[in-house]
Amino acid sequence: MLYGVRSNGKEHGSVMTKPDVVSFILDAVGYTHSKNLSELKIIEPAAGDGAFVLEAIRRLVLSSKNHHFDAESAIKKNMVAVEINSDKASMLQEKISSLLSELSIKHHQALAASIVLQGDFLAVNLPKFDIVIGNPPYIRYEQIPIIMKENCRSLFRTFRGRSDIYLAFFEKSLNLLSMKGKMCFICSDRWMKNSYGKELRKFVASSFSVPLIVNLNSAQAFEEKVSGYPSIISIQREPSKTLYLAVLDVSQLKYPLANAEQIRLDKTGEPWGFNYSEHIHVKKMLSSLESQGFNIGIGVATGSDEIFVGNHLPKIIEREVLLPLVVSKDLIGGVIQWSGNYVINIFDEHGKLLEIKNYPKLREYLDSHKEKLSKRHISKRKAANWYRTIDVVHKHLSFEPKILLPDIKKRQRLVIDIGQYYPHHNIYFVWGRPLEELRLLAAILMSDFVLHQLEGVSTIMRGGYVRWQTQNLRRIKIPIIDKMPPKLRKSLSDAYSDSGFHVINRLLESYLQESDMHVLNQNNAAMMVENMRV
Repeated sequence: MLYGVRSNGKEHGSVMTKPDVVSFILDAVGYTHSKNLSELKIIEPAAGDGAFVLEAIRRLVLSSKNHHFDAESAIKKNMVAVEINSDKASMLQEKISSLLSELSIKHHQALAASIVLQGDFLAVNLPKFDIVIGNPPYIRYEQIPIIMKENCRSLFRTFRGRSDIYLAFFEKSLNLLSMKGKMCFICSDRWMKNSYGKELRKFVASSFSVPLIVNLNSAQAFEEKVSGYPSIISIQREPSKTLYLAVLDVSQLKYPLANAEQIRLDKTGEPWGFNYSEHIHVKKMLSSLESQGFNIGIGVATGSDEIFVGNHLPKIIEREVLLPLVVSKDLIGGVIQWSGNYVINIFDEHGKLLEIKNYPKLREYLDSHKEKLSKRHISKRKAANWYRTIDVVHKHLSFEPKILLPDIKKRQRLVIDIGQYYPHHNIYFVWGRPLEELRLLAAILMSDFVLHQLEGVSTIMRGGYVRWQTQNLRRIKIPIIDKMPPKLRKSLSDAYSDSGFHVINRLLESYLQESDMHVLNQNNAAMMVENMRV
């Protein structure tokens, strides 16, 4: 097996797509038996069990009867299924031969052999196609053989960072499209949001259009349960608007889609966010956290918590090198229930390592663990710093008021530390403005307005959890708090204290709608003045 074995015993990258999904994708690219399919060239790049090519054959044969052309000739001329695994390619050839026989197609064995191309789709030379469909393999960066990684980096400009193999399948498939060609894949949607997908997002948005994105994260799209965060995406060369829809079950997949919303895709490589109202006219009233004077950080990673963290440390080490540490399990019900942990701070106020010889108890303690600490990667980079933590501890942050954000949560009352603790590495935090303004910000961050933005830029974890991460917090936009009316600021702060999610949503939505109309009226008035001048 090229990519190794998954935990369920099956090969990495091999997952069978449900028939409802296959039918929908073929409908979405217009490969239907009601049309004349005699000249449309179609390819399935990673055929596996042949879910797509088998259904395409059925449709082509029906089309031949409706439009009176020779099915055998059309299949031989226009249809290709590529499979890298030789055993699977042989089994697929047998399946196709059997289906062609059932459909009364002559020379079915020879025809099946002409359809199936055994080889690496990423390496073989292929002509242009009108339709590229399928379910490309999901192979994490760590599972891709080294030689294949090197080949992908040299052949595909979008294969960057810790890319999954499907990015290479996307790029090659897009380059194979004819002038009116269409590609439609069911695939993980992480490339739309994560950093490794930046170049692919730029490539797609600048050179193609995306008629359709269907979010299947909450649906079971495959014949076995997988954690792939799948979506269906259709991409074509001809211009089109982009429609987006999330479905809970594949039975909802009917083309054309009902209730889909039109969205716009960023062309600069920034993550594609879905599912939040953009408030187009009120954008002047929104800005990022950092542009409003807030800072975003993540707690300390020590590289050896069992040595640097504990509630026993005050009994054996000088208190001046210890800071109270808050960990994620201390954040319960919107308050801090401190478990008594401390972290050793071996840095001075300027971020330089302390001379541990000046702290006899600390030195004795660290010396007793020197062998283990010296084996860490960060210690090997500079042997003299064998006792340092991975992250520099900035002591002053302990005394700063801050909003604490555990990495993975959904609906929650955010916790505010008034300036007593240093955060652990699995807690993100926001600070930089006075406590009363942090309460206001906490209320805003608890709103559906922000949650929907996070759902658009964050990888959604199982259970619907979003990730409070620095990269995601930097992308969201909130109302400019200095422009908010004092009465609204107080009402939102009070709602934070009361965990009033519904009150927060109502207050914020009302403010945004009023601001939307105000800005829109200003724009209309400006246009009227300009027209009068003309």
